[in-house]
Amino acid sequence: MQLLIAGLVELIGIFWAISYTTQIKLSIKRILFYILLSMGPAIVLLQFVGQWQGIIYLIISSFTYFYWLSKSFLTLIHICFVLIFGVITDNLSQYVMTALPNILPGNLEHLCIFTLLFVVSIIIYQHSTRKIYNLIGEIKVAYMLILFIALVTMGTFYINLYLTDYLSKQNLLKFNIITQITYFAIMLFVLYFTIVTIKKENHYRKVEFETAQYTEYMHSLELINNDMQKFRHDHANILVTMQGYIEIEDFDGLKTYFKKHIFSAEEDTIKRNMRLANLANLKITGIKGLILTKTLQAEKEGISVHIEIPDEIEELSMNVIDISRILGIFLDNAIEANIENNENKEIDIAIFHSMSGSTLIIIENTISDNSIMINQIFDEGYSTKGKNRGTGLSTVKSILKNYPNVMLNTDVNNGVFTQIIEVTKSEGIR
Repeated sequence: MQLLIAGLVELIGIFWAISYTTQIKLSIKRILFYILLSMGPAIVLLQFVGQWQGIIYLIISSFTYFYWLSKSFLTLIHICFVLIFGVITDNLSQYVMTALPNILPGNLEHLCIFTLLFVVSIIIYQHSTRKIYNLIGEIKVAYMLILFIALVTMGTFYINLYLTDYLSKQNLLKFNIITQITYFAIMLFVLYFTIVTIKKENHYRKVEFETAQYTEYMHSLELINNDMQKFRHDHANILVTMQGYIEIEDFDGLKTYFKKHIFSAEEDTIKRNMRLANLANLKITGIKGLILTKTLQAEKEGISVHIEIPDEIEELSMNVIDISRILGIFLDNAIEANIENNENKEIDIAIFHSMSGSTLIIIENTISDNSIMINQIFDEGYSTKGKNRGTGLSTVKSILKNYPNVMLNTDVNNGVFTQIIEVTKSEGIR
């Protein structure tokens, strides 16, 4: 009976751990299915057939059921680590019991210690690995390699437990040495292969992203060049018309003609060339293309954009994709806020080096609503724009968690929304 209770407690703990780490939403129907298809038969096998038959069935059925729910390799990885932590905490609880006096009768003391250690280890695992899996993103090869390592580790743990009942102490020691050396060699190879794969994938993503931004940048230059060619084409006609006003000394008419037909017509071209000149100090092509594209987009909406880059900006201690995603979100939000604003449609962008050597990126835009809750805007799902919005700034928050060298300050004051990014130098970020 005690064995049945212990097995039931461990199965419940494993079920909680798998559902907690995989973040799969569980309904009563799904829970009942798991009990009927996995936990129930596993308990029966543990009680009437054998311990290892029950464990093997539990592992296979849990893998099958939760993968069917999620269709994700990451779920299988989580299950492997849950079962690995189950073995480790079971051994730790037995070791702790030898150092503590017997307080609870039977196996209750072991169950309490095991449950406590198991829950703590799963919570630590979930929080400590979240950043790693976010960094990997959608690189399937990396997940497959990690799954392979986890499966080998789990298999080694359970085989070792099984052989303790059948091998002598000396033979078991030999087996452990061979297994550990083989496992260590496999782990080093897979780890090296994983790192190389991730680096190649990140490099490919970076090149692909920069190529797309460069294409946008060249398109923007093409628009400006077309405007300049148009201006040159009309240059002779403009001079002839102005000459007519000068010859009859109609300077009031010349002034009106210049303002109405020349300055207003070429104002967009002048502004675009000024923006291009202001971006000259920004040497990061991907970011330059993004800013120029967004400013042209803002221009179409009647928004005035001012750019100041007094210092040469050759690099930032951030992945170019991540900083571009952040700036893209900030500029999209600034454009949307100005579209809703009926007056003073302005966006100010400044990038410069501070006295301390860090790089500051400041984006300001006018807003019509001063009641924005700064402490809530970065939360998942929060938005002033309606339902199913508000993912942008929460994405910024999740990206910045990977960069301890980057600080973000947000402020709303007198109808102006300000985002200040401070990037300090950090080695190893490309």
